[in-house]
Amino acid sequence: MMVELSDVNPFFNRYNPSPQYKELVEEYKLMHKSSDGMFNGRSLVMFVDVIRTYLKKNGCKTLLDYGCGKGYLYTDNFRKVTKDVRIDKPLPEYWELDKYRLYDPGYEEHNNPPLGLYDAVISTDVLEHIPTPDMRWVVQEIFTHAQKMVFLNIACMPALKKLRNGDNVHISVHDPYDWCQFLAEISEDFPDLVIYVFFNMVEEEDGFQTKGFKILRQPNIIPLEHTLQEEINNGTGNS
Repeated sequence: MMVELSDVNPFFNRYNPSPQYKELVEEYKLMHKSSDGMFNGRSLVMFVDVIRTYLKKNGCKTLLDYGCGKGYLYTDNFRKVTKDVRIDKPLPEYWELDKYRLYDPGYEEHNNPPLGLYDAVISTDVLEHIPTPDMRWVVQEIFTHAQKMVFLNIACMPALKKLRNGDNVHISVHDPYDWCQFLAEISEDFPDLVIYVFFNMVEEEDGFQTKGFKILRQPNIIPLEHTLQEEINNGTGNS
């Protein structure tokens, strides 16, 4: 039976996460060691231009990538992840950042918990890997480190990878509209943030889809009706 977002446990936190969260962190450490290509940042590639647009639109010069994996796109090894000729330099240069920080609890190089504030916090292909009972404290932590903008990408479908116990690595698969309501409710405590969230999903008629929303001063949830390319070109959504 799927755990619903309404079943989030408010008593879990960074210093007292669920036993499942701690077990998963240890498992992801092993998965990272198993292959150089495992969780190397590939899922971020399709969003680098739309994020670039939103960073400029919101005047963001500092950034935290929360759940970055190996984070190769931020290094001179960015070609390990993508052959896209548009991305011709590491992300800090491509996004014209003054400062950035990488965090991922499952990768030793980046596993120190983040400190301080950043103009923007991004988290792609992360929340669906978090146990639902821990979701509130993780999302609150993401929001807490952001001063201007948050960008989230969440898969609402199973992954191809499995955990050692046979469970799908996407352990928190929820409906996009449930996600929007959950995120909007948390955003009440962060009225200065603009929150963009893009959902990956598979629909029977249309196949793979990516749908975007902007959460601005809850409960104002605005569907982003443009395609990813239109969002990149316009930088305005339908706000």
